[in-house]
Amino acid sequence: MNCPKCHNGDVVKKGFQYNKGVAVSQRYKCKRCEKQFNEYFHDRAKDYKDQMPNILIFDIETSLMEVYVWGLYKQFISHNNIIKDNKGNYKTWFMLSYAAKWLYDDNIISDIVTPEEAINRDDKRILKSIWKLLERADIVIAHNGDRFDLRKINARFVSNDILPPTSFRTIDTLKVTRREFAFESFKQDFLTKKFKLQEKKATGGIDLWIEVQKGNQEAIDKMLDYNIHDVKGLEDMYLKIRPYIKNHPNLGVLLDEDVCPNCASPNLLETDSEYFTSANRFPVLRCGDCHTPYIRHKKNSSTRSTNYRSVPK
Repeated sequence: MNCPKCHNGDVVKKGFQYNKGVAVSQRYKCKRCEKQFNEYFHDRAKDYKDQMPNILIFDIETSLMEVYVWGLYKQFISHNNIIKDNKGNYKTWFMLSYAAKWLYDDNIISDIVTPEEAINRDDKRILKSIWKLLERADIVIAHNGDRFDLRKINARFVSNDILPPTSFRTIDTLKVTRREFAFESFKQDFLTKKFKLQEKKATGGIDLWIEVQKGNQEAIDKMLDYNIHDVKGLEDMYLKIRPYIKNHPNLGVLLDEDVCPNCASPNLLETDSEYFTSANRFPVLRCGDCHTPYIRHKKNSSTRSTNYRSVPK
């Protein structure tokens, strides 16, 4: 931030300008010419939208496995029970499709196996497609992503001699909702209906997966549409629960700015609350946009340090 009068970059913050109780701008004072000026949050928000980290929201669909079983209840199924094709290869699962979108972007990116690829259980083309998205991502969001989607993708990557993408942080909305809420169910279908958000589409059950694996084009189109609706609902749900994500990856680190760690908004509001540690206390701020209330200021507000601590046992 530079002074508009003398263009000096040595400025200090002088609080906020408020309108009806809501902070609308940050006040600054130039140390050289002492001019005071404001930077309005809506102007900064436009810049930050262009600088936002690459946050990818995605969902995948996988195939069924074909196995021999002796019964339907509590059966241990050995890998030797997996049916083999005429070439002697196990008919293990493979990836049918994926749908993804960048946060706040209306464009849905998706891919699905062709009828020929479905019959041959060949997912290498769409694996390369989703690899490019994961390679660009700074943060990825999925429902049960840590336990299912990402592990499944990695299994298919290594099986097809595809190297892993570069590192990214993850947000698993299933883990967040289980940790923060006591709902009756934590399935995405239940949560989107409860929050009155974009709901999952009906599939008609296992028959859809069977028809896709047979190469039925109508079923393939229906599967992709189902996958796309999942991603739309997932973004809505993530934005709904975002203020409750206490361990959200800090977007301010990626932007090198003092912004809301959850949504990167510069509209931070002072509160009367303080966060206590064993040694100090810190001012707490709330985001004026996503309303996250867990933003702790880096500088402590204690007038003196506390020398005594309790002894851990």
